[in-house]
Amino acid sequence: MLAVLSSETFRRSPKLSRLLKYLCDKRLDGQASEITEYGIALDVLGRNAEFDPQQDAVVRVDTHHLRKRLKEYYAGPGADHPIQIVIANGQYAPQFAGRVEAPLPDEQVVPGTPEPKRLVDKSVLGKWKWFAALVLAALVVIVAVPRYRQTFPWLIGPRVLASPTSGAPASAPAESDEIRIAAGDRTAPYIDTAGRAWLPDRYVTGGTTFHRPTIEIQRTPDPDLFQNGREGQFVYAIPLNPGIYELHLYFAETGVTADTLRNVSIAINGQPTSGVDVASDADGVNTATAKIFKDISPAKDGFLHLMFQGVQPRSFLNAIEILPGIRGKIRPIRITAGDRVFRDHLGQVWLPDQWAAGGRISTRVVSINGTPDAGLYQQRRVGHFSYSIPVAEGGVYTVILHFSENWFTPPNSIGGVGSRVFDVYCNGTTLLKGLDILKEAGGIGNRAVIRTFQHIPASPLGKINLEFAPVSNYSLINAIEVIEE
Repeated sequence: MLAVLSSETFRRSPKLSRLLKYLCDKRLDGQASEITEYGIALDVLGRNAEFDPQQDAVVRVDTHHLRKRLKEYYAGPGADHPIQIVIANGQYAPQFAGRVEAPLPDEQVVPGTPEPKRLVDKSVLGKWKWFAALVLAALVVIVAVPRYRQTFPWLIGPRVLASPTSGAPASAPAESDEIRIAAGDRTAPYIDTAGRAWLPDRYVTGGTTFHRPTIEIQRTPDPDLFQNGREGQFVYAIPLNPGIYELHLYFAETGVTADTLRNVSIAINGQPTSGVDVASDADGVNTATAKIFKDISPAKDGFLHLMFQGVQPRSFLNAIEILPGIRGKIRPIRITAGDRVFRDHLGQVWLPDQWAAGGRISTRVVSINGTPDAGLYQQRRVGHFSYSIPVAEGGVYTVILHFSENWFTPPNSIGGVGSRVFDVYCNGTTLLKGLDILKEAGGIGNRAVIRTFQHIPASPLGKINLEFAPVSNYSLINAIEVIEE
C-alpha cells in the first residue's frame, strides 16, 4: 500500500487516496465485515449522520473511480508488484492478491523425443516469496505504527476503532439479540455483577477515551463501567437486525464539577433528542444514571446511528445497551435488593440491586411463606435509602414493592407489631404511610407482603424515584418491579 499511495497516480487524488487507505486499514485491522457505504460516507467523505445511501450514490461512484485508478496503476508503474490491491465489483472490502504471471512460452520438442521438463529456478522463487513477505510486513507496519502514518499527512483522517470480525457480509447486521458496549479504552469485555459481558468500545468514529479509576460512583454496583468512557464529538454505527429495540445510554458526570455543567447532545438516526444534563439528571456528580429510549429501529442501511455532539463542555458517554424491545413500552424492570441474579418460578430474571443510594444490603436465609419465590426475600436493603430507577420519559408505570419481615419475629427478636415502621414516597408523592410489614402480614413473620401501585407517571427526567424513610427502626425492601402500563 505504501508504494501505491506514494505513486503519482494517487498523489494527485487525495480523496481516492484517503478512501484506499481507509479500506485497507479496515481490512488489515480485521474489520472487513464492517465496511459499509454509511461508514465510508461519514469517515472518509465528510457526510453527516443523516446520510442516506439510497438517495446519495457518492460512495458507489467514488469506489468505482478507485477501482479504475487501481487498474491504471497496476497496468503502469505498479505492473511488477507481486502483491496487488483488488476491490471486486459490488464490494468495498479490498483483497491482497498475487500478480498473475504470463505463461511461459511453449518448449520446442523434437519429434520422437520425450517432452522436456520445465525447470524452475528455486532460488528465484525463494526471492519472490521473501519479497512478498516483506511487502506484507511493510503494510502491517504502516497501518499499525502511528509515526509511519505521518509520512503521508494528506491521508490522515478519522478511524473507526477495531472490533471483532463477524465473518458475515459487509451488509449483514449483527446476530446478537442483546448488545452491550463499554465505552473507553478497554482490551477485554467487562463482566458486570449480573454476569453480563460488555464488549470493548467499537462501531465508533471520533472522540477520545478517558479513565478515572479513583472516583467513587454512586447508585451502581459496577463503578468501573462509569469510570471509563468516550468524550468529544463522536458517532456510533451499530449493526442491528430488523426489529424493535430498547436503547439504554449510561452516564456518570466525573469530568466537570463546577456550577457550569455539561449537556450531552444526542441524535438517534439523525433525529435529535432532548439531550441530558447528566449531573442534574442523576441529582449529583459522580452518580450513575441512564436514559432509556423505546421503539428504536435500525436505519435503512441496517445500522443504529448515535451522534454525540458538544464542544464546550464536550459530550461524553460511558456505556450503551441495546435490548429487544416491546412496541410502545419499555421492558419490565425487576430488581432484587441483593448482590446476585434471581430467576423466579415464571422464568423472569431479577437483576442485582442497582440505582440505590444509602442503607446497606443484608442477608438472612429463612423459609418464607406466601410465595413460590422464597429466594427473592432472602436479601434486603435496610436503613434510610432511595432508588432512582431510569424509565422512558412520558410513560405511566405500575410499581410493585416486595417486603418480608424476618427480623422482629421470634426467636430472632422479642419485638413484634410496631417494631419496624417506615414511609415510602415516589416522585414526591406518598405511597405508604407508617408501613408495618409485620402488621400487614397479620402478625406472622417470614411472610411475603406485596404492594402494587398503578398509574404512576415518570418524573420529568424519566425516573421512578423511591424514598424509604424510617419512622421506627430501619426501612426495608426486598425487591422492586416497574412495569409500563
